[in-house]
Amino acid sequence: MKAARLGIEEVTCSDTISHLPDDLLFRILSLVPVRIALSTSLLSKRWNYVRKMMPTLVYDETCPYNGSLGFDQFCRMSLPLHEAPVLKTLNIKLGEYSDSIDILLFPNIRSILLEIIITLNYHQVFYSPIRFPNNLKVFKTLLVLKLEGRIAVDVVDSPVCFPSLKILHLTRVRFQYKEESFKRVLSACPVLEDLYLQRLCSHGRFVFTISVPTLQRLSIDTESVYHCYDDLRFEINTPSLNNLKINDRGGCFNFVEDMPKLVEANISLLESETGKLMKVLTYFRALQHLSLRLSPSILASHLKGTLISKRILHLELHIYDTIQLSLLTHLLEEYPKLRSLKLNQNHWFPKRGIEDQPRSVPECLSFHLETLEWIGYAGTLEENEVATYILKNAHCLKTATISLYLTDTEKRMLIEKELRSMTKGSCQLVILLLDY
Repeated sequence: MKAARLGIEEVTCSDTISHLPDDLLFRILSLVPVRIALSTSLLSKRWNYVRKMMPTLVYDETCPYNGSLGFDQFCRMSLPLHEAPVLKTLNIKLGEYSDSIDILLFPNIRSILLEIIITLNYHQVFYSPIRFPNNLKVFKTLLVLKLEGRIAVDVVDSPVCFPSLKILHLTRVRFQYKEESFKRVLSACPVLEDLYLQRLCSHGRFVFTISVPTLQRLSIDTESVYHCYDDLRFEINTPSLNNLKINDRGGCFNFVEDMPKLVEANISLLESETGKLMKVLTYFRALQHLSLRLSPSILASHLKGTLISKRILHLELHIYDTIQLSLLTHLLEEYPKLRSLKLNQNHWFPKRGIEDQPRSVPECLSFHLETLEWIGYAGTLEENEVATYILKNAHCLKTATISLYLTDTEKRMLIEKELRSMTKGSCQLVILLLDY
């Protein structure tokens, strides 16, 4: 098209972006808030069509806006204008307290909705209520629901509200009527497979009852705070679970029923709860991947003589004290089939000195270990001793990845040379430098 005339020369501008395929334009507009995407409808009929058929909508209250409508009213008026038969994702980013966003939002969704993300991270005392009634058609097709921040959740007219929901993430939310609301939320999801719960460190007693026969993946996390004063208990009944992740050093856990399908577990608990958990883990007949944040001495004492360690193929240890060869070899003796070992080293405690070499080599080193990963290697005498022992005796080792905890260039080069001299020709050694 002809756009302007400069002197006697005519300048021609090509509208390249309008000729892009719909899928690419959808992707571009999905990266900006709806208020901005709506303005593109003024460009042409083509853009008006693209705006109406977008598969992803982002409503961002923190986005600058000069209009007269408030955010709640803007959501209520603009959502019915969306004409796509399927809305893949509706992403709501709230910036202020609202007591009516759910009433204005959910009844005005016309499309088949697959995913809702609602985030509210303003710094105020009050929590915005989000209520989910079961009489709305929009919830019948929902597959993913993610709520985060200062939201008070409740499901009204239970039991079934989300008959198709597979994934539920609840990050630092409150529950409107405490334990009763939490129970109602889970009972409204009869086919739930993935539950992520990052709980608040609240004062008082709270029992999380997680009884979901269809659940396959469960992650429980605690918000990062220095002090957590509460009495939190978890009653877990999930017979179909195959992946368990717990990072909670304040809660008490009770597993009501065995989990015969559990394959992978990543555990970080208070040491006072470790014995109870280990006793439960011995009944997980399919467990192969185990990640634990415990000292090797405590882990070895709890797992000694148990059947669980005989089945583990992949082990990850987060070590919070000086690594000792005697303890590590004692621990590896309990894992005869181990194929992969990951050590995550934290240098918080003083060194202890060199020990005598073990009299026998663990079976996993002689016959099975193929992969070693060590994060936080600093080249201390104790660590050097352990590295030398593993690299010398792991006859089937194929890959060793060692991330160095060092800033001194000269010392790093010396340690790299030492590690390469220890490594057999059949093993690929990868040396990385940790970011600080």
